[in-house]
Amino acid sequence: MILKYNYVILLIFFLGQSVKGAENIFLYKGTFSRTIEIEELYKFKLSKKPSNKLKNLIKITNQKEKELLKVLSLKIDVPLKTSSKLMNSKIGEVFLGRLSQIIYPNKILDKKLSIKAIRSGILLSSFKNNEKINLIDFFKAYPNKNVAIDLNALSKTLKKVESLKELIEFYSNSPFKKLKDGRSKT
Repeated sequence: MILKYNYVILLIFFLGQSVKGAENIFLYKGTFSRTIEIEELYKFKLSKKPSNKLKNLIKITNQKEKELLKVLSLKIDVPLKTSSKLMNSKIGEVFLGRLSQIIYPNKILDKKLSIKAIRSGILLSSFKNNEKINLIDFFKAYPNKNVAIDLNALSKTLKKVESLKELIEFYSNSPFKKLKDGRSKT
């Protein structure tokens, strides 16, 4: 089993050297379509000053500069061994399948290819950044020059996450303590 993971890491290392990451992000929302270079996002993250193009994009998408900066700066621990196992499990496949409806190679709507690209972007980014990733690192490791993001699908997903969070908070703060603790006689 250990040999298998060492092989995967070596394969990632050698393939990672020649694979180019994403350079452009295509944002789609209905008929709305805009492009932003990942390098512009990276410069914004470092300088905290958006370019004119990014300012316009922030206005059009009703975002806030501080929120975007926060998202771009967020680092997540992604241990290679654990995340690889998770992404190759049935639950991981379902999660990646849903994520592939939001993020996918531009103009390529093949779900299997999208899943592989997301998996690759996560693992390569984690490998290159000491088992931590952020959004820009993920895009730089994404194995396609152009990445598409469906803003409608992203919005729907965020609403579901928010409603799920509210549901969990309701039950965790519920006056039905006996139900929560499993002590109910129903």
